[in-house]
Amino acid sequence: MGDDVVEEIFDWHRETAREGLAGDGVRFLEGPGAWAVHGHAEVQQVLTDHQVFSSDELRYSARPVPHRDNPVLGSLAAIDPPRHHLLRKLVSRAFTPRATQTLLPSITDTVRAQLAGVDGELDVIGRLGHPLPVRTISALLGVEPVRQPDFVRWTEAITSFAGSFTQDPARRAAFRTARAELSAYFREVFADRRDRPRDDIISVLLAAEPDGSRLTDDELLNFCALLLINGHETTRTLLVNTVLCLTAHPDALAELRANPDLVPTAIEEVLRFLPPIGGTDRFTTGPAGIAGHAIDPGQRVIAMILAANRDPRVFADPDRFRPDRAPGEHLSFGRGVHFCLGAHLARHQVAIAVRALLHRRPGPWSVGRIDTARTPVGIDVLDLALTGPDDS
Repeated sequence: MGDDVVEEIFDWHRETAREGLAGDGVRFLEGPGAWAVHGHAEVQQVLTDHQVFSSDELRYSARPVPHRDNPVLGSLAAIDPPRHHLLRKLVSRAFTPRATQTLLPSITDTVRAQLAGVDGELDVIGRLGHPLPVRTISALLGVEPVRQPDFVRWTEAITSFAGSFTQDPARRAAFRTARAELSAYFREVFADRRDRPRDDIISVLLAAEPDGSRLTDDELLNFCALLLINGHETTRTLLVNTVLCLTAHPDALAELRANPDLVPTAIEEVLRFLPPIGGTDRFTTGPAGIAGHAIDPGQRVIAMILAANRDPRVFADPDRFRPDRAPGEHLSFGRGVHFCLGAHLARHQVAIAVRALLHRRPGPWSVGRIDTARTPVGIDVLDLALTGPDDS
């Protein structure tokens, strides 16, 4: 069953990209009432021109926003300059290459501890996918990783509450619970840091006056929610997708075993071939045009990253997974002012985990169990078990 599901995931990405890139790669989708943009140049245009294609859904969407209470919509990822620049500057120093280097020893220790004593089937999500990014982001925020089960539950409930999924009573109830619990938790942390500041991002944010005044608790909450959710979600999915790609391509796995220095290059190819997110939304601030199509103000535009990453005008033999492919122009971490703040950190975490797996699982890999659920922009892996020889 596992291998069949892996093939389904690969087939879905390949066919979605191929269909989207047909013609000029720009089309209006009646169902969601949105424009989908698939070509590499056109997706890059949408991602970089924030003055025309805004991330601020609450401000520019011409349609009602059923998930308007989602904290991510009030965060750094969903606001534009000039305030975006002020807020991003506050936390950017925590994600510099130098700052990331200081985290590498603890990331390595976490991976070793999580893989210690594991025989037989390896629960990739439970052992690495959840704890590795949660502990890393917890260290940056200055919160206790013992709340990992709550962080994971809150992340999954909040990220799944969007679009048509807001009509699902179960998802709506889970979102409301997660939103309330996350808010209560961080407000307690804020109160503690006001009394006892520490050397962490939350203390920095509490003391900051980016425009001459302190951030409100709601702004602080949105900031923390974004770092916790995106920091966890992106790294977890990138790790899972790397395992899927190497499992399905034994020649690539053998190539990495023979030359571990290729691991960073292989991760870039995973980002292109099977990106952590299939697409991202923007909203037109006024009349806009893409590839000759006139788009009205307030329209949702979906930048289909998974298709742009397979545009044959940019990538030779785009449906082939090549771990030695020269790092190209994939758009999986975005472009422009909203380029992923934690991209460097995510790459390092996954590279450390993959090197450990290459050592601990010395033979061919196979997927023993995989459960999936479809999201608006692809297939989200929820559970994955890796089988193969264990060299413990």
